[in-house]
Amino acid sequence: MYKLLGKNNMNIFFLIFLPVFFYLGVEVLIHYNTHTICVFKLITGYECPGCGMTRAFSELFQFHFKEALELNPRIVIVAPLLIYIWISTLVREIKCKINNS
Repeated sequence: MYKLLGKNNMNIFFLIFLPVFFYLGVEVLIHYNTHTICVFKLITGYECPGCGMTRAFSELFQFHFKEALELNPRIVIVAPLLIYIWISTLVREIKCKINNS
C-alpha cells in the first residue's frame, strides 16, 4: 500500500481525495456565491435540466434526501453515477499501478 502513495502516484492520491475536493467545492459555491453558476441560465434566463444540482448535492451531503430530490430529481441518477465513476476509476488506476510494479 505504501508503494501506491509514492511520488510517482499523484493521480491515485488525487483520486482518493477527489470526494473531499468535490464536497468543499460544492459547499463553497453554495455558501459564498450569491449568483448562479449555470451558463445556460445566465445566457437564456431559463433553467436548464441541471439547475439546482449543486444545491441538491449540498443537501445530500447533509443527508436531507427529500430536499435534495425537491431541488433536482435527477440527483438520484447523477449521485450514484458519480460514485460509480469515481470508484471504477480509482480501482482501475490502482490495478494499473500494481500490474506495472
